Amino acid sequence: MENKLIAMYSNLIWYVVNKFYGVDKEDLYQTGVEALLEAYKKYKEEKGTKFSSYAYTYIYGAMYKLVNNKTLKVSRDILKLRKLIEKASEVLTQKNGWVPSIKELSEFLEYDEESIKYAIEASNPLLSIDENNEETRNLHEIIPDEREENPDNHILIEDSLNNLSPLERDIITSRYYEDLTQSETAKKLGITQVKVSRYEKRSLTKMRDYINL
Repeated sequence: MENKLIAMYSNLIWYVVNKFYGVDKEDLYQTGVEALLEAYKKYKEEKGTKFSSYAYTYIYGAMYKLVNNKTLKVSRDILKLRKLIEKASEVLTQKNGWVPSIKELSEFLEYDEESIKYAIEASNPLLSIDENNEETRNLHEIIPDEREENPDNHILIEDSLNNLSPLERDIITSRYYEDLTQSETAKKLGITQVKVSRYEKRSLTKMRDYINL
């Protein structure tokens, strides 16, 4: 039964794995498997919550704890490169009007892309490799329910998303479910990057307010 359950929800586990950086993905996956089995033991169908949503909370929580308990040893060279990346990001953002990609940072600093990516991931295990601001984190981190132990947290976020206007929903979906940058989202929706940024912040506030009612 356990093997069947794991196979059925393997994609969900990997989906959560890919939200974290700086920790071995196999370690994260195994943590997710253990969380899935724990969720299955405690799941009560009569609660009216879909098992996938219930399990998501356990899986994400277990991985989040693993990442935060890891001590990342970052060399001085990596820290130095990270500072260069932060400065370059500020310069390129002001110059171009959008947050630079890994490729753009690589070309500007004349470092290979893997070094840039590693420096960012090693410095902050929860940092997006495309942007280094708060809004690049997972929705469950940005819009936490005050009742974190509530397994319906994921459902609340989905409901708050449905409470947005069509454009707001498209922006949040593109940014946090499709992992697009603000500039990519702007191009996809045919609007400016500034409008994406403004609507994104407004939408996140509306979602927080909905959840905390």
